Amino acid sequence: MTGAERMARWILPLLAGYFALQFALRLALGGALETDEAEMVLLTPGFRLGYGPQLPLYGWLQAASFAVFGVNTFALALVKNVMLFGIYALTFAALRPVLPARMAVAGLLGLALLPDLFWEGQRATTHSVALMLMIAALLAAVSSLLRRGRMADYLWLGLALGLGGLSKYNFWLVPPAMALAALGLPLARARLADRRMLISLGIAAAIMAAPAIWMLQNPELALASGGKLDLGRGPQQGLPWLQGLAEAGTGLAAGLGLAALVAAGLRFGLRGRGPEGPPPPEPPSEPGATVLSLLARSAAIAYALFLLGVVVSGTDHVTSRWLLPVFLLAAPPLLAGAVARARPVAVPVLAGIVAGLFALTVVGMAGARMLGPARGALDLDALEAAIAPLAPQDRVIVTDFYLGGNLKLRHPDWQVQPALPLSPQPEAPVLLLARGRGQGWTGDLADSGWTAEGWAETQVLTAEIPFRYSADDRLRITARLVSPP
Repeated sequence: MTGAERMARWILPLLAGYFALQFALRLALGGALETDEAEMVLLTPGFRLGYGPQLPLYGWLQAASFAVFGVNTFALALVKNVMLFGIYALTFAALRPVLPARMAVAGLLGLALLPDLFWEGQRATTHSVALMLMIAALLAAVSSLLRRGRMADYLWLGLALGLGGLSKYNFWLVPPAMALAALGLPLARARLADRRMLISLGIAAAIMAAPAIWMLQNPELALASGGKLDLGRGPQQGLPWLQGLAEAGTGLAAGLGLAALVAAGLRFGLRGRGPEGPPPPEPPSEPGATVLSLLARSAAIAYALFLLGVVVSGTDHVTSRWLLPVFLLAAPPLLAGAVARARPVAVPVLAGIVAGLFALTVVGMAGARMLGPARGALDLDALEAAIAPLAPQDRVIVTDFYLGGNLKLRHPDWQVQPALPLSPQPEAPVLLLARGRGQGWTGDLADSGWTAEGWAETQVLTAEIPFRYSADDRLRITARLVSPP
């Protein structure tokens, strides 16, 4: 058994141990919820077809965890870390059956070089984690389909498409990109042309049907986050999409740059010396070569489709996270191809880089929750004491996800909601709680679906809330009691 084969045998248990450590660390550090965690507390009181502006897959998984373990940090951290491990496990299930051990391990470790996965996925995000999980599930389904082409593979593909379509909207960069890429690969083209593909599409449509109907029935709530896209703002001077294209380029560099640098270092820094070069690598099977080509081509096509969307929509603002599908498709073939052309020591070197990165991440997670004005270190007792004169236990409280979710976790009986159209307009005074000066507070009322005019301020207070491990930093909050017209 070669070193790469031994690593392939142990890579998933080691990753499981790493996420168990992260899970234990999150429980040990305690403290306030991160913003996305707090959103889960506010928007997932049970199983629903829709929870608000985000698609429901993560909400369903979180609601299941809450139902079993209660609404607590344990249930939040468990879902997050199981899903993060699932991203790696499903990607390895896609790569290992069709690639030599060293290429499969390298392709898997390529994911660990994506900041949106090893850092942001661990620290803050939720729905993006569901997106990455379902892209990994789709890769596993496609790999199995290319390798065997059984009816079960088409059923699995339909399940991955349907649930992926309920993870996050940018998931839909992947299926069209893969379909277009498959046209140039004989094996993939034959699987795509099989009549059983209609069964896959039917399963996906059936899974998405009920949530899609809910969205049509609740458009104001379902599209409440559309402002992130900077669309529909009326005529703009010049060519605003040029700024969007520029930010798409910097986003690609930010999200995939580390993986690209490591791949280049392995490929060119660990090349065989001398005229004979390195020993020829074990070639991948036909399905394996097809999988790598399919992923690389799909990544390029998905990026091109994204750029086309920027131009057509005229958006001038792009965040790196919107390009997550491109990163997930590109990283495995990038690193697998690099070690295939390098000396055998490339795989241990890559594993060492990832191990060091994971060690830094563990330390960084502790710092991110404790040092300075860390969201996890906000003194929630001081926050409650500051707003106590406004009797929050007797009010409908409208606030952001971060403050609202933390208050709701501590007081499940309080009436806390974000500024979304979730409830009828109350007849009693409402408590508006905001970070900062809380200017433009009538906008929160309008976003809640209530009459925006005629409300009157009856009491306003501000406070400086300390952080547990910082003597100098404070969070300014404004609490405003307003009466309906």
